Amino acid sequence: MASQRQAVMDLVERHREEGRRVSEVLGSVGVARSSYYRWRKGQGDKTAQRQSSYQITEEERRLIEEVKEAHPEYRHRRIQGVLQSQGVYLSASAIYGYLREKGWVKSYDRRAAPWKEPRYEVWRRNLMWGCDWTKLLVGGVRWYLLTVIDFYSRLIVAFEIVPTVHAGHVKAIYQAGLKGQGISVHSERKPQLRVDRGSPNTSWVTQEFFEALGAELSFARVRRPTDNALTERFYGTVKQEEIYLVGNYPDETSAREEIGRYIETYNRSRPHQALFNFTPAHVHEVNNKSVLLQELGELKRRAREKRKAYWAERGRCPMQGGYPGKGRGEIVDPGANTEEIFDRQQPEFQESRDEGQK
Repeated sequence: MASQRQAVMDLVERHREEGRRVSEVLGSVGVARSSYYRWRKGQGDKTAQRQSSYQITEEERRLIEEVKEAHPEYRHRRIQGVLQSQGVYLSASAIYGYLREKGWVKSYDRRAAPWKEPRYEVWRRNLMWGCDWTKLLVGGVRWYLLTVIDFYSRLIVAFEIVPTVHAGHVKAIYQAGLKGQGISVHSERKPQLRVDRGSPNTSWVTQEFFEALGAELSFARVRRPTDNALTERFYGTVKQEEIYLVGNYPDETSAREEIGRYIETYNRSRPHQALFNFTPAHVHEVNNKSVLLQELGELKRRAREKRKAYWAERGRCPMQGGYPGKGRGEIVDPGANTEEIFDRQQPEFQESRDEGQK
C-alpha cells in the first residue's frame, strides 16, 4: 500500500511541474484530494494509540481482584456496582480492561428470550392449526374476521365473518376446517388448535367440546405472540392488502364475498417468501418440503440452462473487467499503470486547459 501511495504522489509531482492541476492528475487515477494531502502530511498510517495518563492504581486493582475472587460469576459491570457501593468509582471499561489483561474475561452467551421460542415444530399439513380473530368495519359497525390457518403451509383452511365472537363460533370454525380438509370427526388424529387465552377459547363450553371430540386445544402463553405467530402475521397481511384498503364494507354479504376472494387469492395465487415463494395451496398439496426444495432447484437449473442457451445463440461472451493490455498484477498496483492512464487522457486535460485560458 505504501508503494502505491508513493507512486501516486510521484506522478502528481511530475505533472505539477508541467503545469497541470493536482485534481486533474488525481482524477485520472481515482484518488481523492483529501487522501493525497493526508499522505503528504504523513498521516496515511494509523497513529499509535495514545496511552491514558489515568491508569488504575495498585489499590484499585486489588479491589477488583477481591470482588472477582469473592464472586467469580460477576462480570465487569456488576463488579463496578459492587465497588461503587463501597465508595470506589471505576468505569466499567477500566475494569473490563484489567480483567482482560489478567485473562479473566470469559465468553458469555445470553439466554434466548422465551417469547422468541414458538414451542412447536410442524413438519406436515393438518398437524397444527392456529385460530384467532381481528376487527373490521361492516356498515360502520365493528365486526370480526375469524380464521383458521394451517401452520405447515399457511393455508387458510376456514374463515367466518361474525358480529361478535363466542365459544360457538370457535367450535363451528374448527368443524368447518375439518370438513374442508376431509377429516372426519371420528378420526383419531385431528389437528391441534393453537389459540390465545381469550374468554371464547378458555370457556368450559369450548374445552368440553374439544375434549369430547378428542382434539387438543393448545393455549398460547401470556404475552407470547410468537406462540401463534403465523396467525398474527396473516392478519397483518390481510389488513394491509384488503381490510384497510376497503375501510368499511357496506354489509355482511359484501364483506364475506370480498374477503373470501382475497383469501382465495392468498391461498392459490400469492407467493409467500417463507414458503420459498410458492403459494400456500401448492405447499399444502405437496406436503413435503424436500420435494419443494427439489422443485425449486429444478427451476433454478432450467433458468440457468435457458440463459446459457440464449447468450450462446447470440455468440456473446461474458464481459470481463480489467484494463486493456494489462495483467491482473499490474491492475492491482496503481504504480504500474497510472502514467499510461494519465497519458491516455492527455487530450482531455489539454482541452480543459485551453478552455480555462479562454
